Amino acid sequence: MKDDVLGAVVEVEKEIAGNLAHEKSRAAEFLGKLRSDSEKEILREEKHLQFALDKAASEAVANSEEKASQILKDADAYANTLAILSDDVLKVIIRKHIARILP
Repeated sequence: MKDDVLGAVVEVEKEIAGNLAHEKSRAAEFLGKLRSDSEKEILREEKHLQFALDKAASEAVANSEEKASQILKDADAYANTLAILSDDVLKVIIRKHIARILP
């Protein structure tokens, strides 16, 4: 009877060890798949973020070029306005600006 109980205990221990090994294998496989899926998701997100960054940079460059173009047009228009002014009028304008600069 003792041998039967001992044999049953050994069988159960073997079964538990086998189940444990099987579950460890399944867990390792699951973690590997999860790691692979995570890496793929990270790569997709990196591509998405890079695309968004490139788009934002392009838009910033376009906006800056547009603003610079407008500033140049305004400066050119102002220069043309100043070009037609007489020297006496320009002297008055310069004196006003100098008065602001000098204490």
